[in-house]
Amino acid sequence: MSNSGINGNMRPLHLGTGTSPQVGSGMNFPAVKLVEIFSAADWEGFAEEYANSVPGYDKVMRWSGPGDMGRDIVAFVSENKFDAPWDNYQCKRYGEKLTPSDIWVELGKIIYYSHTGEFKPPRNCFFAASKDIGLKLKKLLTNPAELKAELIKNWDGYCRKAITETKEIPLDGALKEYLDAFDFSIFKPISVVEMLKVHSNTVFYVQRFGHAGIPARPKPELPPEAIHERESRYVEQLLQAYAEHLQVSVDDLKDLSKWPEIEKHFNRAREVFYHAESLRNFARDSVDAGTFDAVKEEIYHGVVDTYDLNHADGLARIRATVTQAGNITPNCNALCLRVLVQDKHGICHHLANVNRFVWVKNNG
Repeated sequence: MSNSGINGNMRPLHLGTGTSPQVGSGMNFPAVKLVEIFSAADWEGFAEEYANSVPGYDKVMRWSGPGDMGRDIVAFVSENKFDAPWDNYQCKRYGEKLTPSDIWVELGKIIYYSHTGEFKPPRNCFFAASKDIGLKLKKLLTNPAELKAELIKNWDGYCRKAITETKEIPLDGALKEYLDAFDFSIFKPISVVEMLKVHSNTVFYVQRFGHAGIPARPKPELPPEAIHERESRYVEQLLQAYAEHLQVSVDDLKDLSKWPEIEKHFNRAREVFYHAESLRNFARDSVDAGTFDAVKEEIYHGVVDTYDLNHADGLARIRATVTQAGNITPNCNALCLRVLVQDKHGICHHLANVNRFVWVKNNG
């Protein structure tokens, strides 16, 4: 991938060197605008992340560099690599929208090198530009016959001396016959918005766009009617805390109906436990591994002194600890922008579920 036009005419971008996460942690710019100031390496990395998120690929590889023969990001559908169907992503990072003159040599390389047997023609060859694709080029890329005619017309000016540095490549003989029969419908535009739509549902998104890139959370799941095995320990601890508070044995959930306020507390505890569980699942699918655990650690250290105080009983310890958790504003990572009070309360029960909190001390 290069920022240079034909014959070495440069179109430089005089931009800063700040990374996209640095930009994203400031003002909340639209992601499509942040893409425009990516470095060449960042834009290519973004395209690689996008391709890795597209269903159906067996392997995605960054191929760009000297001798890439018109291939930037290659996406294989099977372990047979170029011997099976494959897609090519041509990454362009210029100071303005992509124009036809920017792609003639790339088309020429694909046609020439597939003709010489370096690789089979790709199934698709997508042109991806950080400042998107101009209307004139869009029209050509949606009209294969016209695209072919324009490439033939521009071959000598853009391809003949630029496909390889070792020799000129005239468009005649067998190569001309190959081009005439070539399927130009494989050349397609792909917009930044299309790529962001896929990219935004991956763990790469927040890495690229910082706090501005965190997607909206789905609606948290409600607790199931039956107690699930994964919540058995914190539920057991709640019953112990209620028993200590009431000074009676509470061995069965059915007993809670005798004490309406206690039953309401239990139902709220389950709701916030699952609220925090939904945050954990959201983090797993949207941000870096370990992000939820970092939030949980910050909540733990923010409430542990309150937890350790002398309390009248286990229920009093729960209430004081959970109240303190609600007062904490975690800021350890980007996920904190999506943390609600219910999550902070629920994390306390997550901690009790693994015995980091034991509400009734003499039962610990």
